Amino acid sequence: MTNLADDGSFTSPLVKALRGHVDVFAESMAGPKPSLAALEKVRPSAAAWVYYSALVAWAEDHKLVDPWLHADAKARREEYAPPQAGGMCGWLARAYAALCVHPATWCLLDPRYSALRAYTPSEEACRGLVEWWSSAAPSLAYEVTSGPASISGWIVGDILQYLRDSRPGGGGGGNAQTPWWIADGILDLTLIPAAEQFRGETLKTIDPACGTGHFLIRKIDYLWEWYTTGSLHQRQVKPGKTMKPATGGTPLTPEEAIRRIIAGVDGCEIDPLTAAVARLRFVVAIGDLMHRSGLLPTLRLDTIPPFQPRIVVGDSLLAWKVSAAEYARIHPKLAAIQNLGIPDDVPAEAPKPQGPAPVAITFPAQLDLFDEVAHA
Repeated sequence: MTNLADDGSFTSPLVKALRGHVDVFAESMAGPKPSLAALEKVRPSAAAWVYYSALVAWAEDHKLVDPWLHADAKARREEYAPPQAGGMCGWLARAYAALCVHPATWCLLDPRYSALRAYTPSEEACRGLVEWWSSAAPSLAYEVTSGPASISGWIVGDILQYLRDSRPGGGGGGNAQTPWWIADGILDLTLIPAAEQFRGETLKTIDPACGTGHFLIRKIDYLWEWYTTGSLHQRQVKPGKTMKPATGGTPLTPEEAIRRIIAGVDGCEIDPLTAAVARLRFVVAIGDLMHRSGLLPTLRLDTIPPFQPRIVVGDSLLAWKVSAAEYARIHPKLAAIQNLGIPDDVPAEAPKPQGPAPVAITFPAQLDLFDEVAHA
């Protein structure tokens, strides 16, 4: 197998084990002899607790954070996870906070984004999960011969849908993740012609239903090739008379390439936690580019310079089609995170903007990543 993301013999046992832990967490949260309705009520929180452990394990395996779950952290757990410090539940909570050291990923602990804080699991459930990761769980860092590298978080991006659906074999309420080779095929047919047509410009792209960020991550990889080499080759579609590589671009410095990628890769996702995962993966992907190009000596979440991916939470089908007030009425929880409606103070006769709705970033100004590196 060229990529474990495609290998069911690797992913299926992993998902099965994690779903088992979700069941244990849900039972511990729902109380003794819980009804089916009680289990379903707490399941979103149980799934979040278990899923965040997969994010931490992936980050640990790639040395993005200090060890929390694996065997290397056993001595630290015994010293710093006594009952008076919250026990193993408190230890997991601190591990999850380690994912939020970057300003673009703090939202993982925001209660508007997930049900993580809605219920507290038992000490036994938390200990079982930590012990599984430290002993029986596979590493989420692996070599590939084609497709996305393991640091892209492809597998943990896929896992989310399977843990949030209580049905056997459920896929997250009908959602389906796009295999990397299909994403590449679509980008071959769209991004390569765009690069050829808009040579010399910053390519502006948007995924209006970006999920956990699969297309965004692959676009980052494609655009890195285009901006740094001045050419972009097909990865899935065979070249032909009507399908040729984009060539003739002006190679840019890594700094400028990364600036253009951040400025031109936008996403929108209606589910807040899913969007937060996309933001985490985007940050790591940019950090990985910086590290591989020598701009970042050490790749860790707390060394990646602060910036905000242009990934917004919202219903893209309503973007700039309803007023901000109407959007808030339809999606009050989403509006509390990001408003995609037309601002209410815009006159009714004012022309609507053409093209995709603008995707806001959290801060009013984009920070300069490379000044941050230079002064680190």
